[in-house]
Amino acid sequence: MITSFPGLYYYISFPVATRFAWGFWGSIFVVLNRITLSIVWSGVQSWQGGLMMYVCLRALWPSIDDIPNTIPAKTGMTLPQFVGFIVYFVIQLPFVFLSPSRLRYLIYAGSLSGLIVQLVLAIWACATMGSSGFGSIITQESPLPGSQVAWMGTYSISIIISSITAGALSACDYARFAKRPISGMWSQGLGFAPAWLSNILGILTVAATQQRFGAKLWSVVQLLVAMQDADPTSGTRAGVFFAALGFLISQIALNVIANSFAGGTDIASLLPKFVNIRRGQLITVFLGLVINPWYLLSGAIIFVSVMSAYAIFLQPFIGILLAHYFVVQKRRIKVSDLYKLGPSSIYWYTCGVNWRAVVSWLVGVVPHLPGFLATVNPSIKVTTQASQIYYLCSITSFLIAFFLTVVLHMAFPVKAQTEYVASVTFTSARNEVEEYIESYEQQYENVEVRLRHKSMSDTT
Repeated sequence: MITSFPGLYYYISFPVATRFAWGFWGSIFVVLNRITLSIVWSGVQSWQGGLMMYVCLRALWPSIDDIPNTIPAKTGMTLPQFVGFIVYFVIQLPFVFLSPSRLRYLIYAGSLSGLIVQLVLAIWACATMGSSGFGSIITQESPLPGSQVAWMGTYSISIIISSITAGALSACDYARFAKRPISGMWSQGLGFAPAWLSNILGILTVAATQQRFGAKLWSVVQLLVAMQDADPTSGTRAGVFFAALGFLISQIALNVIANSFAGGTDIASLLPKFVNIRRGQLITVFLGLVINPWYLLSGAIIFVSVMSAYAIFLQPFIGILLAHYFVVQKRRIKVSDLYKLGPSSIYWYTCGVNWRAVVSWLVGVVPHLPGFLATVNPSIKVTTQASQIYYLCSITSFLIAFFLTVVLHMAFPVKAQTEYVASVTFTSARNEVEEYIESYEQQYENVEVRLRHKSMSDTT
């Protein structure tokens, strides 16, 4: 929630907000990292949506599996699955053209459908498990000693934090559209409970179906396919279809909002003369296909490990941003200077790059690299201490970058920023941005009027 404050109070997107921490040119490094993340996840989640569409089609026409598979096995997909992906992609594409104000309806539909289907699946799984009971997920005692259990628990928490890091980076992109700051706060706050409930429902569903299906089916696609294979009656197929449809709507909402819109915003910020947000979204979506997501997910364990571990590079970005906003700048941002190119901006630093942010990011990342490499490639052996430091990466990389940013700016302050922060209050800084927006809108209206008059004179 706190990562959205620059957007809530100053109406700026994440690419613009990073400029007061990294400098005009330095912010490009941060934005490129998030563009890469958006493209990868856009492709991966499009493929996952395609698999869910395959489940829908399979429930309607079980004979879809009879289509001869002419696709090589090394690609990580079958022809029926690829058919589902094409159908999903065609359905998803029009939603990319929705404006931010209309995206809220997609958010409502996706959030409700996903939660309802998860709840129904969990109730069904628990009510029909019979005497077989829950699987080993819940009943089996851990064979690990207490200290290792504690570290694995810590690592699990770190992975959960990693999974929301990309969303935390995107918070400003949506918060800037809130009518009032409080509106963005309570809406985000209410979202925490359903998010945690979703995890609990998933665990219960897998545990309650483990005995009957003989495996821990963490993938919803695999679970729904197993349900239909075990009981291919029309009633079961109908249930599978509607469950897959609910997840499908949720997947479209998640992919458009969390990936294509974020990527489009970032690309538009780098090339504003040539690319708007909508074009940036299309670039993100189609580049997501170029990475061959079906092949990436064929090695799912390695891929998930890499993407989860990527937080060691992202968490320092958040630490640096929040250190600047709350401590260095004391929430007093001169928004007009974020759009200035040159020394006249108080956020120009050294040739447009804040070396303090660079140092803070590197120091926040480097201690966790040995553990990161060992996770990605198990053949690399590191010390127990290196692994344990990595288990804490989502917390320690953030804290290191946060406090080092504060220390470096105290030791090497930027005079222009210090003078500005001392000369204004938080309220007056916000009033400045309101005046800046009004001035910009007035200029836009004047240009629009002149163009209209010119068009009328040309026609007469």
